[in-house]
Amino acid sequence: MEKGYTIPELIVVLVVLGLVSFMAINKASYAFVTEEPNDETTKLILVKCATEYANSIKEELKGEKSRFVSSNDLITAGYLIDEGDYKNFTLELTYDEASDAVLARIIE
Repeated sequence: MEKGYTIPELIVVLVVLGLVSFMAINKASYAFVTEEPNDETTKLILVKCATEYANSIKEELKGEKSRFVSSNDLITAGYLIDEGDYKNFTLELTYDEASDAVLARIIE
């Protein structure tokens, strides 16, 4: 009796390896896709970054009713990375005494 694999066994192994590699390449290729952010995503990112900035200057905001900052101010302060999507936005930062929290909203 000869030792070794038969042709159908080899074909099955090749098909299984082909399917596994196809799925792995497919998953990996979507990892590098860059999607353009939409307006809603841009606004959510701006509000989150502005809130983090406002928390860092909370003591200054306690004495003020509100403060207006631009997206360029957030970029300069290092809270936002300039990727060209955040131009010409103005945000209002306010301090809420009742909840001891800062709020940020986009001024349209």
